[in-house]
Amino acid sequence: MKDNYDVVIVGGGPAGLAAALGAKEGGAKDILILERNTSLGGILNQCIHNGFGLHHFKEELTGPEYAARFIEQVKNAQIETLTGAMTLDVSSGKVSFIHNKFGYTEVKGGAVVLAMGCRERPRGAIGIPGTRPSGVFTAGAAQLYMNIEGYQVGKRVVILGSGDIGLIMARRLTLEGAQVLGVFEVMPYSGGLTRNIVQCLEDYGIPLHLAHTITEIRGDKRVEQIVVSKVDENRLPIAGTERIIDCDTVLLSVGLIPENELSRNAGIQIDAKTSGPIVYENMETSVPGIFACGNVAHVHDLVDFVSAESMKAGRSAASYALGGSKESAALNVKYGDGVGYVVPQKIRTAQAGKTVEVFFRTTAIYKESKIEVRSGGELIASFNREHLAPGEMEKIALLKDVLEKAHGEIVVSVASSTKQNGSNIQFRNKRSDGVTELICIVCPKGCHLQIDEKNDFKVTGNSCDRGAAYGKQEIQSPARVITSTVRISGAELPRMPVKTDKPLPKNKVFDAMKTLNKIEAPHCKTGDIIVKDICGTGVNFISSRSL
Repeated sequence: MKDNYDVVIVGGGPAGLAAALGAKEGGAKDILILERNTSLGGILNQCIHNGFGLHHFKEELTGPEYAARFIEQVKNAQIETLTGAMTLDVSSGKVSFIHNKFGYTEVKGGAVVLAMGCRERPRGAIGIPGTRPSGVFTAGAAQLYMNIEGYQVGKRVVILGSGDIGLIMARRLTLEGAQVLGVFEVMPYSGGLTRNIVQCLEDYGIPLHLAHTITEIRGDKRVEQIVVSKVDENRLPIAGTERIIDCDTVLLSVGLIPENELSRNAGIQIDAKTSGPIVYENMETSVPGIFACGNVAHVHDLVDFVSAESMKAGRSAASYALGGSKESAALNVKYGDGVGYVVPQKIRTAQAGKTVEVFFRTTAIYKESKIEVRSGGELIASFNREHLAPGEMEKIALLKDVLEKAHGEIVVSVASSTKQNGSNIQFRNKRSDGVTELICIVCPKGCHLQIDEKNDFKVTGNSCDRGAAYGKQEIQSPARVITSTVRISGAELPRMPVKTDKPLPKNKVFDAMKTLNKIEAPHCKTGDIIVKDICGTGVNFISSRSL
């Protein structure tokens, strides 16, 4: 290990790995990734479900597969990595950490990239009253226990919060034999992607209760009951709506918080809305030479977007390390009606490229809408959208010549007469004319399809060929890619993630899971067949991680 690096990156998850590759691409020669866990990949290692890589790799991968590709690229780029390194302090030009081999160590960096990710809100952060029995988990903790350690966390489960992790764990628990009694969401709309509501709840008959919350947890040593109540428009429980549910487990999927203790200690300005650093167009923070990216900057919905943003941060860090940056005036980026936050919060037009991407989330569900960008009350740009929802991160690209028309600040807002107080999505509807309406789940876009059974199952409403194929198959012979784990002995972990190599007929899913539970896999590499021709379907279960 050296004393000096061009770029030092804190975090070896998807953001840190992509930032390192971006820094290499930007001309940095000496790059160091510091990761506190014993392996690279971060949270992706326990995200065994599919849905990753559709934008970046143009194919659907599981979390471990997505991480493995970036780890391999980092290795091939000869980027130095140090796992088991707990970063203690960050400043402009220096990072200190402890390691079991090197002890307390300080390294200098021409630039520093913060990529620490985020953490889950625990029970204490949301103030659920009641006793303190075992059986209350955050969704991510339950995911770790099940997918990495191989423990079943409960048999009768209630999930509070409809974020994507909670939705995915509803399916995972069901596949492993637990009964998920319901998902309860305090907001009048889901916080997760529509495709996850369809394939994780609708597929398995798990009810989603909007505008509900848990008002009490009961139990002695283990959770025994919960009390749920409807809430009003102010998210306060409505007296007389209480309902008691017998259960042994509660999963909390109530939001993520960017991990920014290091950022605060470094004197970086934090955005009160995102809980992440205030950043410029190149992901530089308020402290020159320190950059932030991924979920440490703002919570993303797709890891592909994390990768793209982090590669930009890495390239920017390399540019700073190799030549510094020039001070220039910056536009303040503000959020207006219908928008909850914006990133970046500042744009230096003189240093911007041809376009600057602005990310945000809306505060309500909208149908046909316009995203408007104004400066001094003057409209300088607008973008049409067919659908907007708080659970889906939005992006607009502002041209440099548009930004040059702005003075002082720009405001991003939603102009629409289609605001919905709650979610009224209908996932499947059979019309009287024989046309079935359903939502496509092959990508997060969630196209609304119409399949005409009387016209050779003709599909309309799709934006790609994959959507057309899905619509036809969903009516004739619905199938799903299934992900799970199997036992493995003598490996670094007790469970190995697996997935089907093509969609499995839905009516064979639980039979396939019973077969998987009897399997103990040998040491293998990603893509090796673990179970051939499962249940006589012609579908194979293959490894999605090398162990």
